[in-house]
Amino acid sequence: MGLFDNGKKVKEKNLESVTSSSVTSEEDDLNGVSIISMETSIKGTIETNSMFQIDGVLEGDIKAGSLVHVGTEGRVKGNITAKSVFIEGEVSGDIVADKVEIGSKGKVRSNITSLTLVIQEGGMFEGSKKMKVALVKDEPKVEVLEDKEL
Repeated sequence: MGLFDNGKKVKEKNLESVTSSSVTSEEDDLNGVSIISMETSIKGTIETNSMFQIDGVLEGDIKAGSLVHVGTEGRVKGNITAKSVFIEGEVSGDIVADKVEIGSKGKVRSNITSLTLVIQEGGMFEGSKKMKVALVKDEPKVEVLEDKEL
């Protein structure tokens, strides 16, 4: 199902219209959208800097620099690394992202590492959750010189 809309309505094959509230930005639109449609199966690794939507089946990993959306018909058996992940279908594998959102029909069997985890009512999550820690620069060490008697 469509997710990449910045508030616009997206028509589906079944003529159903949905409006998304997931986080996207104008910067994401510059790189485009990659879509794997229903009735498509892929084995292998997907790497992209654009937004990525899967409504088919993927047996492999996804490495994305932007949003990954697993639609209601989407199935992923593999790891997902992305800036943001929105799941309405099924995912089995580790997920690493700043934000992970499981939709009301989403089913996730995964170890999730993220800053934010949202599970909508009806969404299913089985696994473990770890907090993603932002890197903090080390403060410069100040060396204290002591007076020594000779």
